[in-house]
Amino acid sequence: MRPRDADLTGGHREKQSDFTVIKRFKAWLSERWSDQGNASSGTSERSRRLFAEARRRRRTRRVVAVLSVSLIGALLILGYALSTTASIGGYLANLSGESSSTASREEEAPADPEVISPGTSDSDPDQESIPEPQPDTSPEAVAYRLVASEIPGMDTDSITGVYKSKLDPSWASVHAEGPREEGTYVLFLQRENDSWKARKSVRADEPESPQYEKVILDEVPEDLIESIYPQGIAAVGSSGTGQSGLIAEPVETGELPAVEETLAEPPEPEIDASEIPEDERERVDEGLEEARQEIEDYADDYEGTAGVYVQDVNGGFGYGVNPDETFFGASVMKIPLLVAVFRKIDEGEISLEDPVETEPGDWAGGAGWLQWEEPGTPHLVQDHLWMMMTQSDNVATNAMLRLVGGPEYVNEVAKDMGASDTFLYQKVTSERAAVLELDNTTTPRDMATILGKIASGTAASRESCQKMIEIMSQNELQSSIKDGLPEDVEASKKGGWLYKVYDEAGIVWHEDRPYVIAIFSKHGSEDVEVGKALLRGISEAAYKAQDGPEDSNSEDSESDSESTS
Repeated sequence: MRPRDADLTGGHREKQSDFTVIKRFKAWLSERWSDQGNASSGTSERSRRLFAEARRRRRTRRVVAVLSVSLIGALLILGYALSTTASIGGYLANLSGESSSTASREEEAPADPEVISPGTSDSDPDQESIPEPQPDTSPEAVAYRLVASEIPGMDTDSITGVYKSKLDPSWASVHAEGPREEGTYVLFLQRENDSWKARKSVRADEPESPQYEKVILDEVPEDLIESIYPQGIAAVGSSGTGQSGLIAEPVETGELPAVEETLAEPPEPEIDASEIPEDERERVDEGLEEARQEIEDYADDYEGTAGVYVQDVNGGFGYGVNPDETFFGASVMKIPLLVAVFRKIDEGEISLEDPVETEPGDWAGGAGWLQWEEPGTPHLVQDHLWMMMTQSDNVATNAMLRLVGGPEYVNEVAKDMGASDTFLYQKVTSERAAVLELDNTTTPRDMATILGKIASGTAASRESCQKMIEIMSQNELQSSIKDGLPEDVEASKKGGWLYKVYDEAGIVWHEDRPYVIAIFSKHGSEDVEVGKALLRGISEAAYKAQDGPEDSNSEDSESDSESTS
C-alpha cells in the first residue's frame, strides 16, 4: 500500500489544502524549513567526518591492543626462558601460584565500606556463608539500584541528595549525578507499605525553564518539584519561608546497596537472521553485516547501544541487530498512538472532523507550534494528527492521548498488534527519564511490527491505514532514514530524539521490495549530528540488504536495456 494509493480527503497532492490549520503553519514553517535546507547541505559531510575520525581512533586503539598483546607474549616467553623451572608445567604452575596469591591478597583487602551489605563482617576469615540480600528500605537505596544497573558510570558517589516531602511524607526525591557532565537525574519515589517505588524521573537540565520538567510530574508533591534545583532552596532561606513556602526536607543519605554497576562497554551486537528464507539470504547478508558494523562502531566510539529491525512487507520475513533490546521510544511512540486514534474512528467513537480543545494538562515543550497557543483553542482531530506526525507537536500528541483514554488504551492496541514490549508510561514530553522503567519504551522489532500492520492495511481498517500512511508521508522534518535512501525512493516515517537518544521508524517504498524499518539508540553521543550519521548509515545498510548487491542491479539494468533496444 503505497502513499500514492492513499486517498485522504481528495488525494495525495490535494490533501494539504483540506487541513484547516496548515495555512496558519506556512509562515511559521517556511523560515524553519529554509534554515534546515541550508544547513542540511553541510550536515552529511560533517557527519561523515565525525565517523571517519572516530574510525581512525578505533583503528589506533586496535593497533595499541595488538602491540600490548605482543608485548605480554614476549614477556611470558622471556620469563619462561629465565625461569629455573624444569618444565612448562612447572612454569605455568608458578604463574598460577602468583595469580592465586594476588587473588588471595585482594580477598584480604578491606572492601569499599559503601558497598558492604548490612550484617557482614570481615573479622572472621573463615566465614564462608554469604549473607542474604537485604531489601531496599530507603528511597535512596531504590533509586541507586535503578540508576547504577542501567546508566554506565554511576556509583555510590552519584547519589548527591535525598529530600522528603512535607506536604505528603509518603513521597521522596533522590538526586543522582550522571557521569561525565551528563547532568543530574531526579527520581521521585512513593512509599508502599514498607517499601519504596520509583514513580517518575527527569533530567534536571533546564534551571531557567523548570516548566519543562513539570510536564509529567502532576502527581508529585509541589515541594519536591521545587526541590529539583537545590539552589532554589538556598535562595528561599533556612527558615523555610519564601515565595511559595513549599520546601522539601533534605535528609541524610543512608546506606546504599551493593549493585553490579553497568559496564561502560555496550553488549556485543547480536544479529537475528533466523527468519530470512534461504533464497533471500545471500542478498540480505551483506547489508545486514554493514548494519551490525555501524552499531558496533557506535559502541566502540561512543559507548552507545543501538538496534534495528527490518521487515519485508511482501515477503513477511524480518531481520535485524539487537531487535529485542529495550529503548527509549521518544516521539516514535506517536506511531502506536496514531493507530489508537484511528481505531477509535473505526469504532465510531470519534471523527476526523471533531473539534478538540487543548487543555493545560496537554502542554509540553519541545517540537511543535501549539505550545505557544492558549489552552482551550480548538482544532479538528485531523489537524491534531497532522501536527503530531508531521511537526512532532507534543501538545497535539497529548491532546490525542487524552482523547483516546490515556496510555492504557494505547498499550492495549500495541499488544493487540503483537507489540507486547511497547509501553506508553506517561505523556509525551521533551524530557528523558533517568531509566527505561520510568519512560515510554519499545523495541525495534515491536515498532517494525506496528508499521508492518499499517503497511499491510491490518493495523485498523484498510481506509484508516491508508490515511495513516498519507499523514506520515507528509512529514517534511529532517529524516535520517530518508537521507540513507536514493533520492527517488519515498518513505513514510516518524523520528524522535532525546538526550543521547536517536530514533526513527518508517515504511520505505522500495520499487520491488517495500520494507519497514525501526532504528533506536541510547547511552551514546550527545552530539545530534553523530546520532543522525548513525541512523543514516543503518538506513543505507538496510536498503542495500533489500536492494541486493550493486553489481547484480547493474547487470539487471543492462539486461533490461538490451531487451528494449
